[in-house]
Amino acid sequence: MALGPVPNQMIETAIGNPSTEQRALAAQAIGRMVRDLPLSDAERRLSSQIFEVLSRDVSEEVRRALAVTLRLSNNLPRSVANRLINDIDSIAVPILASSPSVSDDDLIAVLRSRAGVKTQAIASRHRLSQKVSQAVISFGDLSSIATLAANDSALISKSDAARMVKLAEHDDLIREAALCRQDMPQDLAVALIHQQVDQVDQNLAPETDEHAQIARETGERAKASWSAADWSPDAISAYVDALIERKRLDEATIARAAGQGDWRFVQLALAKLAGISSTKAGMIVLDTRTFGLNALLHRSGLGEAARELVVASAVAFRDIERSGAYVSRARFQRLMGERIASHPAATEFGDIWLNWLDDGLGPQAI
Repeated sequence: MALGPVPNQMIETAIGNPSTEQRALAAQAIGRMVRDLPLSDAERRLSSQIFEVLSRDVSEEVRRALAVTLRLSNNLPRSVANRLINDIDSIAVPILASSPSVSDDDLIAVLRSRAGVKTQAIASRHRLSQKVSQAVISFGDLSSIATLAANDSALISKSDAARMVKLAEHDDLIREAALCRQDMPQDLAVALIHQQVDQVDQNLAPETDEHAQIARETGERAKASWSAADWSPDAISAYVDALIERKRLDEATIARAAGQGDWRFVQLALAKLAGISSTKAGMIVLDTRTFGLNALLHRSGLGEAARELVVASAVAFRDIERSGAYVSRARFQRLMGERIASHPAATEFGDIWLNWLDDGLGPQAI
């Protein structure tokens, strides 16, 4: 009996050749030929027998060739898939991360073993069910839960999202990933944002004036960098509210945010401080004339140096945007840094722009 286009000699090589390399190459070739093939019942039985033998091969190389080539195939029998997911990590991970042949119960059984690498692979699967997401949170390590939080296709119930928020109190990766989820319930997003705001002061116990200054500058930089590009408007609004509630939305935070081009944050912050709508604040911020922005900044309570810096940042922002060329976030911040770092008012708020030029956003990062 033939298996579609697969030569019988290739099957014999994959199963019985004494060379590990030859068996692995043949297994890979068979997998590629069969993975998208519509199989008859007889062909499905034959392929199952072949894959069963290959999944028991003494060579890791052969078993991995099978796992990698059939990781997306519906032609991989569930029994063989289960054997592979219980194999060593290098063989199990391709199947755990992608295979449609494993069931939720199969995945949960692996999660119960608390194998870190395998758990992360499951957490990254596309369209993970609520049942499996719950098991990742129950049995996974913090890295796996952060991976789950970053997986927008994973279905997560509100009760499990609340458990994730609780774990985020002690893990920055989980918090950052959860904050960027589009389906995070608003009340839980606010709780995450409050955690983020509290992080500024956590574990900081300045012993000298110099230490206190470093702590303050660290906090200002953190606050100005938290409004991520993929945060929703509601999340940014809740973040601004949290800063205001805890009396931490100051002119330095707004000036730094403007200097790095985070105008969504600046617009919402100024709107709330001035008591006007976000839409109106946005029109004022984007106006090419600066007297309206100056008035808004004054009404929001910003001092002269902060007002000068925000206006200079707005002018630089519009100039860069007007160029029409695509500019990466790193390149954009470097251009802003070059424009703003030399402004006299910049010295009032530390060296964050010089740091962009010297460190993480230097030429090597662009």
